[in-house]
Amino acid sequence: MRKNRSFEVVSGRVSFRLGLMPLMVSDSPAVSCDASATITEHGTGGTEKAPRTSAGKELPMATTTSVKVMAPINIERWVEEHRHLLKPPVGNQYLYDGDDFFVMVIGGPNARNDFHLTDSEEYFYQFKGDIVVTIRDADGLRDVPVREGETFFIPGGIPHSPQRQPDTIGIVVERRRPAGETEHQQFYCHNCGELVYDKEFDCKDIVEHFAQSMEDFWADDSLNKCGNCGTRITKPAPITSITFEPEITITRG
Repeated sequence: MRKNRSFEVVSGRVSFRLGLMPLMVSDSPAVSCDASATITEHGTGGTEKAPRTSAGKELPMATTTSVKVMAPINIERWVEEHRHLLKPPVGNQYLYDGDDFFVMVIGGPNARNDFHLTDSEEYFYQFKGDIVVTIRDADGLRDVPVREGETFFIPGGIPHSPQRQPDTIGIVVERRRPAGETEHQQFYCHNCGELVYDKEFDCKDIVEHFAQSMEDFWADDSLNKCGNCGTRITKPAPITSITFEPEITITRG
């Protein structure tokens, strides 16, 4: 286990002592080494120069780690290299897959008539093109346009269904679900509005498992029939276009 250290200044000298203070510095001025200040680490018998800010403030010595930071990613180049994977029904692939959160690139067109419901918040950034996110919140069922260059935040507990037209690229950030936390995939009847099917499951891999769950629903006649009016909820065709004026119209082909 890594031990955090804090500093103690005694008679102009800086010495280490064990503590609970995280070794984090943000928005600091440039760091320089001042030969007049030394650090003594008890138990080593050696001295080492202490880093200082340009204002003369002592800073913690750097710690070592085996973690390697990834290089920056050019989104447009990444999309060109992975475009063959951005396909319906969802069109999502991982850009980053971390321990605390994951980032997906999602390409249009998609072909989905489900709603995603989770306790996790979701952050959308529309990198290229305009999309619509259909949501069910306190104001009822409504379509929210998300234009190129815009961001959109969805709180936890809000059923939502992104609708993406061709040649669009979006980025979505979600929290990594802890073990045992489930999420929902819901299908509503487009004729009467009733909830037809609500699958609650532990979606360990949202890229693979979420799309497969859709395919399973569409293929199972015991699941996809509305119990209220008898309408079948079938697999939709990919979106061919979305118009926003005078009203939002989604066309499939």
